[in-house]
Amino acid sequence: MSRFNDRVAGIPCQVEVVYYEPYDPGVTSGPPEHCYPPEGGDFEVELYDRKGYRARWLEAKLTADELDRLREAFEARLEDERAEAQIAAYEARQDPGAW
Repeated sequence: MSRFNDRVAGIPCQVEVVYYEPYDPGVTSGPPEHCYPPEGGDFEVELYDRKGYRARWLEAKLTADELDRLREAFEARLEDERAEAQIAAYEARQDPGAW
């Protein structure tokens, strides 16, 4: 899905996101037909050393707080990619002769 460089337990590594489902807080107020429970929020990673070899020993050191931090870093990267795509689409519309 996506791989980026980061640190786990202070050790430099590559983080590969193997599954991501954004959290949806749901709606619990209002008419019953418009309400639904919270769902999602799943995030799974595999860790690799700097040479690209799987580092299961480092995955064992991964704490819940670090996993949350990695999820936040991944979500920030997604936002950056979306913003860049929107800018590129806007620029393409401004210069119709570019295609």
